[in-house]
Amino acid sequence: MGGMTVILDQTSLRDLATMTDDMGVLSVYATADPRDRSASPTWQLAVGNAITALRNDVASNGDRQRKAAVLARLEKLEPEIDRVLGTAGSGVGRALFAPVSSDEVHTVSVQTPLEDCAVLERRPYLRPLAAVLTTDGPAGVVAVSREGARVLDLRFGVPRELARFTFELDNEDWRPSRSAPSQPGISGRASGVYDRFDRRVEERLLRYLQSVRPRIRDMADEHGWSTVVVAGSTRLLDVVRKGLAAGNGHRDIILLDRVVEALSPTEVAAVVRPELRAARVRRCRALAEQARDAAMSGGQGTAGLSDTLGALRENRINHLLLDGARQLRGCRGPDGGYYPQSETPPGAGADAMTEEGDLGERMIELGLISGAEVTVLPPEAADVLTEDDGVAALLRW
Repeated sequence: MGGMTVILDQTSLRDLATMTDDMGVLSVYATADPRDRSASPTWQLAVGNAITALRNDVASNGDRQRKAAVLARLEKLEPEIDRVLGTAGSGVGRALFAPVSSDEVHTVSVQTPLEDCAVLERRPYLRPLAAVLTTDGPAGVVAVSREGARVLDLRFGVPRELARFTFELDNEDWRPSRSAPSQPGISGRASGVYDRFDRRVEERLLRYLQSVRPRIRDMADEHGWSTVVVAGSTRLLDVVRKGLAAGNGHRDIILLDRVVEALSPTEVAAVVRPELRAARVRRCRALAEQARDAAMSGGQGTAGLSDTLGALRENRINHLLLDGARQLRGCRGPDGGYYPQSETPPGAGADAMTEEGDLGERMIELGLISGAEVTVLPPEAADVLTEDDGVAALLRW
């Protein structure tokens, strides 16, 4: 069986969006709760019931060939599904994607909650992954102190230290002695020596941090950080921030006046997580407002279902934004395009349209396949689009 573990990012999400199978692609999601120590944890029951419902639905739809193929595939996938649902599995959030007509199996494991569900559609069900990529995707943490800088990668709840840049004095000969003065009147002069020493150390430290900025920026680009938290004492933060602007695109820089140098990666993640979440919510709100303002002024933006679907059909969307909790319904036309329920393409009547029960999911697929960035707005930002069907976009042209 062709098993593959997916490292979740925008590229892998686009790759999953291109997976298609007319017989169906099985998508299984589970959120394991380590506190649930019962014989049948809630996530196992929920997903098991969803898979049973899929079996019953396929068995009752009258297509014998598809029924046989799906049931055989589900039986073959039982070991893989058991691993996703098992209490000993890795990750809080787990997902599995498997086309019915091939032996492909793709799995995802993250340390953040997803959903408990099983879906069988022509393409994978991707909304939970798109949502977690928005709120918990790759970010960087730079902890600065008198010792230098530590650089950590934080994604989907998992911190990982990437590098340490250790500041060391070049020459110890000029370090003043801290021994107590033996003669009267020496104390004041010694204090001045110590102050000058401290200033020289700080000057060298600042120059050292400036010298490593390009290497930190390269790591930020390499690991795809759209957000970086710089934590440490106030006087050291700005010197690092100035070197972290994205080489191509937008990057949020958060300055946190707290020294975390001595903390473990897990402790650092716990400290910065609230600030990181708040910054991402602000970023989502700003993007939604930008798209809405552009639409209202006749610029390169859309707001509302009809205009955004029209831009999707024309491959004009650069950044799609939608409310993750909004259920959108519409229709698919004979031209393959998607339309609101009240619209039809030119020359087509209502009887030529096929109902689509999860239009938001189809929009996510189309956006990813077309190369657009997709943001699933968290509840704290989605209210910006309340009057616009929960949908907006920034356009390429």
